[in-house]
Amino acid sequence: MNGELQITDCECSIQNPKSEIQNLKSEIQNPRYRLTFATQRTLAYVSVLELGKIWERSLRRARLPLKYSQGYNPRPRLHFAAPLPVGCGSEADLLDVWLEAPVDPQRMRTALTDVVPPDLSVIDVRAVPEDEAALSEQLVAAEYRVWLRDVDPQIVQSAVTDFLHSDTLALAKRGRKYRGKTYNLRPLVEELRLEDAPAPWTGLWMRVYARPGATGRPDEVLKALDLNDAPRRCTRTRLILAV
Repeated sequence: MNGELQITDCECSIQNPKSEIQNLKSEIQNPRYRLTFATQRTLAYVSVLELGKIWERSLRRARLPLKYSQGYNPRPRLHFAAPLPVGCGSEADLLDVWLEAPVDPQRMRTALTDVVPPDLSVIDVRAVPEDEAALSEQLVAAEYRVWLRDVDPQIVQSAVTDFLHSDTLALAKRGRKYRGKTYNLRPLVEELRLEDAPAPWTGLWMRVYARPGATGRPDEVLKALDLNDAPRRCTRTRLILAV
């Protein structure tokens, strides 16, 4: 070698170092996990508060090391992306859960699948960075499938056409403090169309925006279409987060 340092050819590469560091951070410090879940039948008729209690019981039964809030009435740190309208099921809703210690996501999913009620399904569990924005802040839109019964598809199509050609659809705001005030529903509906549904149902599909203080709701869309009294099945099929 004659005292010389020789360096042979080599290939070294680091792929997505920022992403790898964030993933490591989320798994080691203040673990935060994002659950994708579905609800149906009886759970379509519970409020978001009741659904939160169901998740609390399920997480405890799964013996997960929940992280609690501070204060006189500590609660597990849980954060839904958006409340479901009562009477509406879901196919891929989102819930963030904070733990005191890391847990393998697949083991977490298996443990939860064994204890959740029959009408609640755990689709996916993954770790997310602790400093990521709250789900509600990332949410930009939601998609719904609504099946209507005892309606004429041609009348529904005509109502949808009129809706889409409108610039303003004024509806009353919800809540006592907004009594007498209205808002414009039309800008909150990005897409609306008929879709196939099994007989005797008529299918509607919609994508509505979710904005701070202004979120489109499927029941409000049906009200604007004059279809609010028709028997229906409602399912939120997707939540869309900002990229």
